[in-house]
Amino acid sequence: MSETDSLDLPARTMLTSEGSVNRSTHFLNIDDTYRTLTPVEAERLNGFPDDWTDTMPDRMRFFCMGNALVVPIITRIGNQIERIENMNGESFSQLKLF
Repeated sequence: MSETDSLDLPARTMLTSEGSVNRSTHFLNIDDTYRTLTPVEAERLNGFPDDWTDTMPDRMRFFCMGNALVVPIITRIGNQIERIENMNGESFSQLKLF
């Protein structure tokens, strides 16, 4: 794994520890200047609107984004489930075991 993250490649998985500096922290090298992600960049990587988490401290914002699911991926999964359900024409119910 490279020590810095490329802006031209998909981002790595974000962890709840993103607000601290450790081996999994996203480091960017822009014009020979190293920096970490901003809270807004973390929100954008997960598909959230800018400043979605701006009511809390930055460390908690990173924690929440590390815990979050990527919105566009979940949207695609949900749309696919809905499409398959509509194709089948049958209604589904929970399996009754007892």
